[in-house]
Amino acid sequence: MTLYRVKYTNRADRDLEKLPREIAKKVVSAIQNIKKDPYQYIKKMKASNPTHPVYSLRVQKDVRALLSIHDDVLIIHVLEIDYRKQAYRDF
Repeated sequence: MTLYRVKYTNRADRDLEKLPREIAKKVVSAIQNIKKDPYQYIKKMKASNPTHPVYSLRVQKDVRALLSIHDDVLIIHVLEIDYRKQAYRDF
C-alpha cells in the first residue's frame, strides 16, 4: 500500500505554533498516522465543494484538522488546525 505525503499550508503551520506543545505533537502524530488510509479516519464536511471536498480529522475531543486529499498525486494537504469551536467557521 502506498503512503500519502503530507503538506501543511502556511496557515496550518501558524495554527500549530499557536497550540500548546503537547497538543501540537498529538496533531502531527495523528496526521502522520493516517498516511496509509486517510479515508478510514476522516469525515467529509457536508458544506464542502463536491469537486474539492474538505475533510475533518478529530485529533482530540475539541481539536480538529481540516484536510484536502488529492488522490491522483497522493497528498494530504492540511489546511487548518484549530479548536472545534473556531475550525468550521471558514468552511
